[in-house]
Amino acid sequence: MTTTYRDYLWFNDDEFAGWRANGHVVSLIRDTTADDVLDALSAFSRRPRGVGLEGFGGRAMEFETLGLATLGSQAVQTVGVADIGDGWVLLIQHNSEYLGVTDDLFRPVIEKHEVVSHFSNVNANSRFVWWRDGQREISFEPMFPSWDVDRARSTTTTGSSTLFDLMSEVGGFELEEADEPRSEFFHIEASFALAERLTGIPVTKEMIKTAEFTVALVPTTTEPQAPYAHEIPPRVPLLGERATWSEVHQLYRSAGEATVHATMVLSEDQGGSEERHEVEFWYSPFEGIRQVDDEGLLSVGDSSGRHWHRGPYSPNTWPDQMVAIHRRWDQQVPFRLVIDPTSAGTATEVNGRRAWEFVFPPDIFGPVAVAFDAHTGIPLRAESGDRTEELSDVRLDETFAEDLFTLPE
Repeated sequence: MTTTYRDYLWFNDDEFAGWRANGHVVSLIRDTTADDVLDALSAFSRRPRGVGLEGFGGRAMEFETLGLATLGSQAVQTVGVADIGDGWVLLIQHNSEYLGVTDDLFRPVIEKHEVVSHFSNVNANSRFVWWRDGQREISFEPMFPSWDVDRARSTTTTGSSTLFDLMSEVGGFELEEADEPRSEFFHIEASFALAERLTGIPVTKEMIKTAEFTVALVPTTTEPQAPYAHEIPPRVPLLGERATWSEVHQLYRSAGEATVHATMVLSEDQGGSEERHEVEFWYSPFEGIRQVDDEGLLSVGDSSGRHWHRGPYSPNTWPDQMVAIHRRWDQQVPFRLVIDPTSAGTATEVNGRRAWEFVFPPDIFGPVAVAFDAHTGIPLRAESGDRTEELSDVRLDETFAEDLFTLPE
């Protein structure tokens, strides 16, 4: 049976509404592997096990949570790539990112492989591109392909068929200028169908839901990538005689995915008398925060932003804002730049762990002195004029129980 746009009407299902509305890229790449594509694109911070579109979106959100990528960034774009069999790789993007339809950015891939890509963005702009033998066979606007009909008539596909023949067969494209305004648009579904006719590879609803994507960041400028270009992990201990803020910041960011289980002691000066609060806490950057004190469960916060505490007042301890200390302040300057990257830290020790301490400028933070663990990069101590937060018994990368961050009823 001949594939038509109707075979891809599933793209209108509710579960794909966000992808369709905010922008999609789908690329089919012949005779390669997912790893080779990522290598060609100089991709970094690779995250495996992003299962399906949902897993891809979750992994992409982690990049934003960690501050490694921001929506609309001009420095990096997010891709998901998956091996789908017979030497084909599927690459996807979202949120109006466009690497997969851009000659310059995709050059390392299209020079060596046949690629068929289609794209739409949040402004309803769209693009279909076919590269073969390192050359662009055709690039057209699927919503208004009539502008490129002549080129399509002359572009051969297989046998005696032309691209125009295939476009006519799959339907959904407006190949002639209509007298009346259109009320229905099926150009995205038609792009899926045309890609299948060119490659022989159907991108099914089930494939999009179950493909095992590796999600990664791809640099999209020629500017130095030092703030971004490191894998997470590894974490390289800074145990030498000197450590700069640039090195410590990178180590701190490399622990951004880690879960933390530790004890936190907060000491506060309350008008001449000291108050001391001690909690055991479990923190996951993507799941939540749980605190327990001598009286039992103190507070729980989950990934959706919901929060419970024992009362009558919210806890004074903020372990999550200690571990992810860059999120504590409303910053006018990126956290990595608030201190001269070449400035050296002061060697210190916090509860038996070697650390590097930096004093942040008072016009930025307060001031506050923060000691970062030399082994993992996480903050172990933060001191301001009347408040000291300190961690001990630190354990990273534990596997937490699934219900650990469930709010009490």
